[in-house]
Amino acid sequence: MSTENYHHVNLTIEQGELHRSLTCTAPEDAPCRRRPPEPEERESWTAEEATVPGAACWAVEWVEAVGIRDAIIATVDDQVLASVPVEISFEEGVGIAPVIASDEVAR
Repeated sequence: MSTENYHHVNLTIEQGELHRSLTCTAPEDAPCRRRPPEPEERESWTAEEATVPGAACWAVEWVEAVGIRDAIIATVDDQVLASVPVEISFEEGVGIAPVIASDEVAR
């Protein structure tokens, strides 16, 4: 089984508001991007041989259908999802900025 994870929860600040999203970076032939070829078969499937690659990620579709806030709250209770190092500054108000290591790429 692969340990690579293509699904990430993103926290972004857009126009002063905190936004959450789920993204998928999986290749087109990943299990989450495979579907049966016929629409009537798409409600439930199990055999990878009976699927075709290249669909939108089902994990992202499911989370978007219920809303990421509800998806996170429904499965996580009293748990830190991520911890990001930050720098605190004060210039005309308190500011918090993530610390990005020199070998990391800002998104």
